[in-house]
Amino acid sequence: MKGVKLHVRVLAFALLLIGAGSTAWQIFVLNIPVSSDTTEPVWVIDTKLTFNARDNTPVKVQMYVPPSWSKFITLNESFISKNYGVNTDIVNDNRQAVWSARRAEGQQQLFYRLMLTKRSNSRFAESEAGPLFRESPDLQGVEKIAVEALLKPIREHSADIETFIREAIKLINEPSNDNARLLLGNNYTQDNKSMVLELLLSSAHIPVERVRTLRLISGVAQTPELWMRSYNGKRWLYFNPETGAQGLPDDRVVWWTGNDPIAKVEGGRHLKVEITANQKVMNSITLAQSIAESKENKFWALSLYDLPLQSQQTFEIILMIPIGVMLILVLRNIVGLETLGTFTPVLIGLAFRETQVLWGIILFTLITALGLSIRSYLEHLHLQLLSRLSVVLTFVVIIMALISVLGHRLGLDRGLSIALFPMVILTMSIERMSIVWEERGGLHAGKVGIGTLIAATLSHLMMTYPTWTYFVFTFPGMLLIFMSFMLVLGHYRGYRLTELFRFNAMIKGRQ
Repeated sequence: MKGVKLHVRVLAFALLLIGAGSTAWQIFVLNIPVSSDTTEPVWVIDTKLTFNARDNTPVKVQMYVPPSWSKFITLNESFISKNYGVNTDIVNDNRQAVWSARRAEGQQQLFYRLMLTKRSNSRFAESEAGPLFRESPDLQGVEKIAVEALLKPIREHSADIETFIREAIKLINEPSNDNARLLLGNNYTQDNKSMVLELLLSSAHIPVERVRTLRLISGVAQTPELWMRSYNGKRWLYFNPETGAQGLPDDRVVWWTGNDPIAKVEGGRHLKVEITANQKVMNSITLAQSIAESKENKFWALSLYDLPLQSQQTFEIILMIPIGVMLILVLRNIVGLETLGTFTPVLIGLAFRETQVLWGIILFTLITALGLSIRSYLEHLHLQLLSRLSVVLTFVVIIMALISVLGHRLGLDRGLSIALFPMVILTMSIERMSIVWEERGGLHAGKVGIGTLIAATLSHLMMTYPTWTYFVFTFPGMLLIFMSFMLVLGHYRGYRLTELFRFNAMIKGRQ
């Protein structure tokens, strides 16, 4: 016996471990939300390209689009145009969208929409490794002297690539520095400062490149902002060329790298690019599905969310049955509540989904009472069990049909839902209750009937609780946890709560 108990405990612990582990993996690794009401912000970036096409001339529009290695996860990407072919290419480590048409006339409009989530993922966090060395440019005359004069204090005040670049940016933006003013040539635009920074860093054999970023801010038309970045052998370091601040802010999306403009057109003129970003809200479970699809996650292909919608609705009901069963197990083994059969209350509780609890109790009581009357009459005919059950079942069907017709005539829609009651279960409940009535009296039969309705009501409330429904459907590993508790309760041999109340008087008498 001890070996059996140990076996049960080990099995229960293993099921508990597997169920809890799979649930934790879904929550913490797959980032699946624990509540169906959870929402998360997503960003929708709209880009509009407007230009005038030249008559009878092929049109080709090229525009850089955000790379796949962005720290943000792309949920959806759309290229919207009329009578244009669209392709995406990789050009100098950048993604480029290409619209093309054989002929176009007048003003043309092209649209690009990108939906992103800020939920970061290490797989998307970094691009490919960058260069670690850059040839020094061939400088002559005063430019060479100015560069060397600037590099000397930079080397003295820096310890690595990061601090070297920050010191260089600080000197270039220092108005009183004559060497910096000479290299800038009184042109203090951001592009010119970036060119001078590239010149300084190249002279120190430090590779650097320009990167265009977009700030995620709602409802404001904007143009990509210039940043600089350099690879230190482990990761890319991003720098603001105006302030020298290191690290790309959380609200920045990398768009493309290099010196080229964001878009260019062949066969057209007056190209104009407008970019706006708007924040929206998405249900977290939908977001998790979209992210999984973007990663081609095999888990979602095997999850219940991959089923057709009608099948999902069916399994939402089926997966809740073990919760009702576990409740009945607790009520019978721990509380000591007597019911008609083991799983009859669960099936009646399922029927309450359509009838609602109050109407369900009324209809169940009415049909059971009428069924008991016909069962009592049939007892005098000395019929065999099978024949008696067949007659009672037919009578139950007739009663259900009459209640539905009368309910429809009286405008009571709940009367129509009586058809969802399990007829066979009602028939067996009537049979069991009549036997209990004969063996232990009407009072005990009423007690068992009330216990059945209480258990059915509680199981209905648990099986229809939205939080539980979502949690069990989304994390089916919970069923293994329930199974482990069922195994443990299967070896419970202690007193039931009702027995403690029953023997309470005897215990007091002994004291």
